[in-house]
Amino acid sequence: MTYCYAHFKAGPPSRILAALGPAFLKALESSVSYMDFRETIVRLNDAPNGRFTKAARRYAEVCSPGERELLKGILLLVDFAHVADEIAAGEAYGNMTRCSGSFREGFAACVVNAG
Repeated sequence: MTYCYAHFKAGPPSRILAALGPAFLKALESSVSYMDFRETIVRLNDAPNGRFTKAARRYAEVCSPGERELLKGILLLVDFAHVADEIAAGEAYGNMTRCSGSFREGFAACVVNAG
């Protein structure tokens, strides 16, 4: 099954981005492709300094294990794999079994469409 961008943004990633903040959810909803989403998030992160990565780090402390795995996938997708590694203490992809169902599909889409 191909996980097109329309399915991606309608699925669990929307909950993750909503939790990170309204600007990030808007970026997901208004983007038309994975590349467009990546570019928008990078721009949002640049001003004010580290806005997206700071939100991701905060959310990683309170989200469920499955949400954390998808968050790490989103970080990989938008060129912040180093933050995913940091959140997971260097084991960014060691706990992928905690991610199942639609979260696993969203995670797979992140990996397949990363950079």
